[in-house]
Amino acid sequence: MSFVRRVTAQVPTVVLARRNVSRATTRSALAVVAVVIGVVAIGGIGVGGEAFKQNQLRAYEDLGGTATVTPVVYEDEPDTATFSETELQRMQQAAGSATLVPIKNPIGQAVVLDPSGDPIVFTIPQGIGDPSRFYEAKAGEIPANFDGDVAVVGSALANDNDIEVGDTIEVTSTGDDDVEGDLRVVAILPSQGQGDPLNADRAVFFPSSRLDRDEYDEVIVESNPNVAGIDTVAERIEDEFNDRRDRVSVTTSQSRKEQQEEQFTLINQFLLGISGISLLVAAVTIANTMLMSAIEREGEIGVLRAVGYSKFAVVRLLVAEATLLGVIGVVVGGTLSLVVGLIVNQVLLGEPLAFTATGLQYIGLGVVFGVLTALIGGLYPAWRAANKRPVEALG
Repeated sequence: MSFVRRVTAQVPTVVLARRNVSRATTRSALAVVAVVIGVVAIGGIGVGGEAFKQNQLRAYEDLGGTATVTPVVYEDEPDTATFSETELQRMQQAAGSATLVPIKNPIGQAVVLDPSGDPIVFTIPQGIGDPSRFYEAKAGEIPANFDGDVAVVGSALANDNDIEVGDTIEVTSTGDDDVEGDLRVVAILPSQGQGDPLNADRAVFFPSSRLDRDEYDEVIVESNPNVAGIDTVAERIEDEFNDRRDRVSVTTSQSRKEQQEEQFTLINQFLLGISGISLLVAAVTIANTMLMSAIEREGEIGVLRAVGYSKFAVVRLLVAEATLLGVIGVVVGGTLSLVVGLIVNQVLLGEPLAFTATGLQYIGLGVVFGVLTALIGGLYPAWRAANKRPVEALG
């Protein structure tokens, strides 16, 4: 006798429940499958969503000391839409040893043409003084004196449009800025991820001197961790400019990370809510299975009631059967959820065992709800069968 049988032999209700479940193999199997689908839907989506979130948030790991400074624009003060050279000097004094990278964005719509002359979709042309202060090249080299007809291209843009070092691209603008002309690609950047404040993967950086104006549209600040953290630097800049009226808005990489993390959490919870519908279907399936089983066994239940089985004993037996279906379903569903998690972790994170506590909690949540679904699904059929008079059941 196996270990399971030795254990179940000590609990007659479980033995009867196991026997009764095995009598209707097909119907029981369908009920189990419904629970499995529900558990995998919650556990698999939950753990997969966590892996995707961790994959996306990795982009912020190397940006813990950066912030983006943008001007606060007021309709009655149009001059506040940009930063002047004087304001940059004030900002540098407030930031101390932190590195400031001022950016000029072309006015109006800027179009980039690839080496063959075709327009590139989803590009971000930006004028920058010295990209090497913020980026390192993967191919080519960023010149120390970043000036003239040169450009640095992001990795995604280069890969999607077959751009290589030495190629010539063209930038035009429909706005007031005259940036028309051919630019020679001198460097291609490595992937920076979605957390990069300048969206460098899809950017074309050209010398800011090509834009004939002294004002800057935004400033990237990188703190020196040995002197002050980015939060301290951001506070100093805000104190310098936001006295009587807010003049600047400072967004740190950490705050952007927290915002994106909240968005991923909301999306995951929404998907889990939809997945919960599958457990509702499982509850209906189990209720139908137990109801059909109770109808088919009315005579048997009538005999049990006639020989002294109480209503509670009948309810306990049928609920045990429903719970047994749920337990089998959650064991299979929980295992499959772990397998899904292993695969997704390997694909997105490169480490199959990179489960987060939250991801494992989703699997546990699916297991708990799976058992509760089976238990609730068996209550009504059990109550209905137990409350039928023995005479009616035997008739």
